[in-house]
Amino acid sequence: MYTFKISKNKSKKYDVFKDGKYLVSFGGIRSNGIPYDQFYDKIGKYSKYNHLDESRRQRYYKRHGKKAEFESAKYFSHAYLW
Repeated sequence: MYTFKISKNKSKKYDVFKDGKYLVSFGGIRSNGIPYDQFYDKIGKYSKYNHLDESRRQRYYKRHGKKAEFESAKYFSHAYLW
């Protein structure tokens, strides 16, 4: 259903495509080119930045909230990175 590619946007990790059409970019990369850590990268291209720290994951959700609009950048971040 979804296809993930390394993002062409230098400030994002992934681009999401549905049926070959671009949907959204998600996952943050700092201005110096270093990706932000995530709980667990289910896609796997940035898995070296997995921290697997449950308390850090809960703080992330506290800052960003758990609800996300379907097929939004937040939706994909929650489903595939956190």
